[in-house]
Amino acid sequence: MPLAHQAKPNRRRPFKRLATTATAAAVLAAAFAPLSIAPAQAELPGAGPIDPANGYPMWYSDGTVRLQFCYTAELGCLSTPPNAGPASYPDNFPDEAFWYAATADIGDIGSYEAALEGAHANEAVVDGDQIGFARLRFRLTGLVDGATYTITHPYGVHTFEAVAGNSGGEINETIDAGECTPGACDWDGVGRAFLGDYGNGTTATFLRQVNPPAGKIGDPNVATAVTGAPSGNNFVRVDGPNAGGPGINTITASSFAVQGVISDTTDGAPSMPDLAAASDSGSSSTDNITNNTTPTFTGSAADGSTVELLVDGAVAGSAVATGGNYSIPVTAALAEGPRRVTARIANPASPADPTAAAFLTSGELAMTVDTTPATVTFGSGLPSNPSLTNTPSFNFSTTENGATFECQLLYTNSAWGSCATGKTYDAQRDGIYTFNVRSVDRAGNVGAPASHAWRIGEGEPVAAVSDEQKDMNGDGNPDMVARSSDGKLWLYPGNGSGRFSSRFNIGTGGWNAMTAILMPGDFNRDGDSDVIARDGNGVLWLYPGAGNGGLERRQQIGTGWNSITALVAPGDFDGDGSVDLLARSSTGQLLLYPNHGGRFGAAPWREPAAGTP
Repeated sequence: MPLAHQAKPNRRRPFKRLATTATAAAVLAAAFAPLSIAPAQAELPGAGPIDPANGYPMWYSDGTVRLQFCYTAELGCLSTPPNAGPASYPDNFPDEAFWYAATADIGDIGSYEAALEGAHANEAVVDGDQIGFARLRFRLTGLVDGATYTITHPYGVHTFEAVAGNSGGEINETIDAGECTPGACDWDGVGRAFLGDYGNGTTATFLRQVNPPAGKIGDPNVATAVTGAPSGNNFVRVDGPNAGGPGINTITASSFAVQGVISDTTDGAPSMPDLAAASDSGSSSTDNITNNTTPTFTGSAADGSTVELLVDGAVAGSAVATGGNYSIPVTAALAEGPRRVTARIANPASPADPTAAAFLTSGELAMTVDTTPATVTFGSGLPSNPSLTNTPSFNFSTTENGATFECQLLYTNSAWGSCATGKTYDAQRDGIYTFNVRSVDRAGNVGAPASHAWRIGEGEPVAAVSDEQKDMNGDGNPDMVARSSDGKLWLYPGNGSGRFSSRFNIGTGGWNAMTAILMPGDFNRDGDSDVIARDGNGVLWLYPGAGNGGLERRQQIGTGWNSITALVAPGDFDGDGSVDLLARSSTGQLLLYPNHGGRFGAAPWREPAAGTP
């Protein structure tokens, strides 16, 4: 039934839950705990200015849309003034009204409601008694008395126990949060209580109908499909005994009636900054999580105004709005972690009015800079080395929420493929294998692979294949590269029996300019063996292996190496899991250049006494 015709707010009524008793605010915060698929959204900019005509904020925002306080029939509001004439305060004004409301009928058993409501504390329209609160309401009947029911809904998951009622077991629960004291209402707190903390300091979005009426996010009189649920649940589902009827233990409702009238008010401030899609790296271009430390932010502002971008309160860039829009790149790299971003312009009223604020400031965007890849850890049950089992199976995990995995099995398939938290392969031939798994986090950071090398079939155990084997074509056998007199680079594949297969060209020319060519193994830890070469100018180059015998585009990894008189690739010399380089300097020193996953440490290790054997 419409919210306007239900019982008046009862913000002190106790309720029975299968959880430790808590305050309503804490309970609602728990309801908004992030789910694994919850998209992070923009930080709540807070309430709009107080309307002097009625004492309520003119609007609330979820960072994407402002919804005005709605109390007139002309706008299709759930609550309207008691008389037919124009609304006036306090003589012709409803005792409760809504910025936002969403309701769903759940089959024949009841309804679900979520709302952001303004009311009067004593149910009489008295100036000074204005309050606001967030509301979740569950009203279900015809259930099994004493049974437990789980309700999955757009703003979280709740579990209740049905109690005896007039129509069998019933759930009749109202959860209000953020209620403020009459005469001293924290209206920003009311908004935060409704939208909740939906992960990484970000807030939820308003649920809205698909294809809503113009100027609105929904129609409160017609139930349709919806989108925008912060939990990803654009539905209400009740799970429990006979929830959908005798013998049917689940029922789902996907149509909602939604009230939300878009506000056309403006205070002259620039819009809240939005992380540009090109700067929002990773799996989503809208989750405000990026590994870009100098991102660009966009928004709207008065044409010709100078917009300053503030990150954590400090100016991080500025630009002049053109055509009513601004685009501001951050001038200095942002530190890793959660960041708060706002935009501001000088207040035109400030010079003439000493009491006016110096700046007009936007709402606040919550975003996260993440440049650290997630670490992958193997679970138990790795294949033994050697193993007679030819269907290898692996399980692995990471502690970073939202990270996914990519797997690779060498030598049979050098391609990286998506995998979950476990991987089982079909039957493999006898041979030497390396299983690699790496993480890809929400910001797009690719982690260093975790590797397991082993032999399938009878034979000696396999050591660290990526360090020692130097397998360029992924067939499980060591190979060799060589340069011909015309400057071409050739791969001589090993056949596993002490001989080479037919050579093939992997570098068409120019390699006679190189003064040293090495096969270090898997230098950049991507699962493929690589080539390192030094040119006549002393520049050291890494040629990443492609896993199929070919080479990828080269990368410069050092300069000044023409002072080195000898280079050796000893494998993992310092035992940290990465292959290293040993070098002899022109003064006779023996130097270790430890490799940290494709780059060298801060300084080479030198032998204690130069020239000592």
